[in-house]
Amino acid sequence: MGGLRRVVLDVDIPSSVSTVELADRLGRVSGVKAVNVTVTDTDVEVLGLVIVIEGDNINYDDVKRVIEDLGGAIRSIDQVIVGEYILELNPQLLKER
Repeated sequence: MGGLRRVVLDVDIPSSVSTVELADRLGRVSGVKAVNVTVTDTDVEVLGLVIVIEGDNINYDDVKRVIEDLGGAIRSIDQVIVGEYILELNPQLLKER
């Protein structure tokens, strides 16, 4: 299934890397329409990030390559949504589980 896609990644990246540069590079990946990079944890050597990427038919291999080329690592893929529109999950449903 192609179409609109949202991918949420938990990423560690060296603290020397500019999050602006990272977002710019991810924004140039084929299919990417929007990127949100949020710092969730800081350390002397490593930043913990949540990266949300939206677009059409995003090339995940290229996303991974950008992150790895900057010395980062994808710790987990926390959410993937694919379809004609972005289907939001009510957070209350997760709390009730």
